[in-house]
Amino acid sequence: KKEIVNNILSFRFVITCALLFALVLLAVLLMGNEFSIRQSEYASIQKRERARIGQLQRIEEPQSLYRAVSEMSFSGLRRPKSASILARGLDDQVPIEVPAYGAIRSLSGAERMGRNALREIFQAPDFVYVVNVVISLLALLFVFDSICGEKEQGTLKLLLAHSLPRDIVLLGKWIGGYISVALPFSLAVLAGFIYVYTSGELVADGLWRFVAIYGLSLVYISAFFTLGLMISTLAHRTSTALLVALLVWICWILVVPNIAPVVARLAAPVPSRQIIESEKAAIDREADLLLKGIQKRKVYGDEKEGERIRRAAKEKMRKLERFYFERLQVQIELTQNLARLSPSASFLFAATRLTGTGPGLAQFFDQAMARY
Repeated sequence: KKEIVNNILSFRFVITCALLFALVLLAVLLMGNEFSIRQSEYASIQKRERARIGQLQRIEEPQSLYRAVSEMSFSGLRRPKSASILARGLDDQVPIEVPAYGAIRSLSGAERMGRNALREIFQAPDFVYVVNVVISLLALLFVFDSICGEKEQGTLKLLLAHSLPRDIVLLGKWIGGYISVALPFSLAVLAGFIYVYTSGELVADGLWRFVAIYGLSLVYISAFFTLGLMISTLAHRTSTALLVALLVWICWILVVPNIAPVVARLAAPVPSRQIIESEKAAIDREADLLLKGIQKRKVYGDEKEGERIRRAAKEKMRKLERFYFERLQVQIELTQNLARLSPSASFLFAATRLTGTGPGLAQFFDQAMARY
């Protein structure tokens, strides 16, 4: 009770409440707007494709129908994830339209010229980003002086002079401090949930994902709060506790997740895509030379030999692709395992998996595009 009252009456509690409400609502509002733009784009493309199908259905003559089908190119569509409002992940990186011919993941030069490049650099923060970066720091700042601050003031000796076990003191400070952080966060999340529910942008499945991510966020905040309490217990001065807390936060939030891909690239290198494509081109040229030699001979039975050469070339190309993707998967798994040393990366992996916008989305898209 003492811890809760002290925190609520402090100035940092007011700042925390105002900051959380502003950031959570702003994140949900901005990401909801971006999802609406992607959803509108998807709806317009879907309408266009249905109009083309309608044109074909109105053609009765078989020859005209065959000619019309041969002249049209239908696109494969991917519906944007509504839960990307909470965690953007890869949803805005994976295309929502794939042409039937010459499907390319990257944008063409004309499409890039029509986009605001600064939007790619200064991306709007989503809900998971606010929890991952801002609230984890607030949790540390809330508790870094919980024990060592009372040491400096001398009130800790008076507290322990009574018949009060140390574990009860730590447990009381943890519960009181955590409630002081979780309460304004929960109120801000409730306001964001009401906005999302009334706007109708999240489907029923997405609303349950919102609740699941909220519970995951509470667990993530508790991890940083416990870390801050441990630092405060071990340190003797508040300045030392603050410095150590900031150092640990920088390592866990910034250093470990960003260094993991670099270490993985060094430990499990993958040949560049240009090398694989040049190897495939060399295989194709070799097959063409062999086929031209067979055509010059014009001997009976060379058709089977030519078919065997084509199959062998295709099999070599498939092996190259399989080799590339196997090496790439090893690098991705190593990156994930190294990044999981940080609670920040573990939280991001879990949140994007809940929303369906994590690495699994890119893998599913590649498989679906290959099938299409």
